[in-house]
Amino acid sequence: MIRIPKIIHQTWKDEKLPNAFQLLSETWREMLPDWEYRLWTDEMNREFVRTYYPDFLEKYDAYPKNIQRADAIRYLLLQTYGGLYVDLDFECLEPEFITLLEDADFVAGKEPYAHSSRYGMDYIICNALMASVPNHPFLKDICDIMMNHPHGWNVRNKIDVLDSTGPFLVTNVYNNYSQKENVKLVEPEYLYPIQLGEARLIFEDRIPKEMVHRINVAYALHYFWGTWWNTKTLKDEK
Repeated sequence: MIRIPKIIHQTWKDEKLPNAFQLLSETWREMLPDWEYRLWTDEMNREFVRTYYPDFLEKYDAYPKNIQRADAIRYLLLQTYGGLYVDLDFECLEPEFITLLEDADFVAGKEPYAHSSRYGMDYIICNALMASVPNHPFLKDICDIMMNHPHGWNVRNKIDVLDSTGPFLVTNVYNNYSQKENVKLVEPEYLYPIQLGEARLIFEDRIPKEMVHRINVAYALHYFWGTWWNTKTLKDEK
């Protein structure tokens, strides 16, 4: 049984997606054909915050990094509407992806353990793909802490971004969450089977996906494009 509303949320600066992201986005609509699709632009996101979270608008506007607004909006959209939020650099590989959402009220996945070990963490809960019912208490905790995070508007480095609105925020909230049984965490091999370096090689067609056998059991594949920190740009953005 799927309790999560059948809505796919994605965000971009405007309605013109780069070709690579357009192709990846289409995989979700192909694999989940009966789900509503919503692409949220920067303008739409700000209007959403102004309408539904007016007390947060000043802080939302004051974030020094665009990625912080992109992070924040995903939690707020899911808290309000529910559904599936997925980054544009994520590919749906199998229609069986839907089975990960069965009998769950909140679902997210762990990044490869090689990523978390670099930061001395046991795991990192990635915010690139999350699914939830509306008004989930775990999301409420994320939003409450995010809206009052001390490093949100005094960003000194990449860690402050990850900690104030990104995956470190989600992970830290989970570590202190008292009802962990109501949060479903998917192991890396099903959503994040490859590391950052491997993802880049595959995304740039330098190695075929078939060569990375860990992908064979995955339902989806994240390419960790990282447009906010990656110095390379998509061809469409040049």
